[in-house]
Amino acid sequence: MANQYRVKTGVKLYTQVLEQVKSMIAQGVYKKGDLLPSEKELIEMMGVSRITVRKALQILSEAGVIETRKGKGSFVAVDASELKKYCESFVQATQARLLLEPAIARQAAQTATPEELEQLRKNVHTALPMDRFHDVLVEMVHNPLVTDWIQQSHRLETDPTLSALIPPARQRSMSPQLEAQHQKIYEAIRDHKSEHAYFYMKEHLEFVLESYQEYFAMFY
Repeated sequence: MANQYRVKTGVKLYTQVLEQVKSMIAQGVYKKGDLLPSEKELIEMMGVSRITVRKALQILSEAGVIETRKGKGSFVAVDASELKKYCESFVQATQARLLLEPAIARQAAQTATPEELEQLRKNVHTALPMDRFHDVLVEMVHNPLVTDWIQQSHRLETDPTLSALIPPARQRSMSPQLEAQHQKIYEAIRDHKSEHAYFYMKEHLEFVLESYQEYFAMFY
């Protein structure tokens, strides 16, 4: 089969392969459960090396977009329409959290009891696949409506319909950064530095939003 794709200068080849594969999935050419073209077919279609194809498939597999089965090939692991809805909902929820959680951190710095601070300290470290740091912090404002809303937004990360995905907060490579940010927030609250707590939480959520937007760009 002749090369059907134009190679772009200045863009890594494996990135171009990844873009083509994810585009085919997003457009519905390949749906959840479908078998993707073999490595040999992708090599011929895109005019690249086997190493390049394998690198692209590895990235997609690590993100949970495809599932590679030994001796059988790579299968699409996500539903494109569900994925798009999830991406949009997650970004909107995180943008809303940016408006609310920094203020929660500020209030916690002013009112936290020693017992609440100890509970927050115990949850600084992330516990994959989901950490409890934000849930504990929100509970410190003693407002059930706020607690329910924030926890609902957190649950977007563990949506069971998208269990194949491995979003940033569940990737071990990101854990040290998240924990360091949690530590800064905790220390500001512990030391009753309300404006520092506000700023560090805002900085943290902006980092989370940016990381997820980069991750979602893998699909669209």
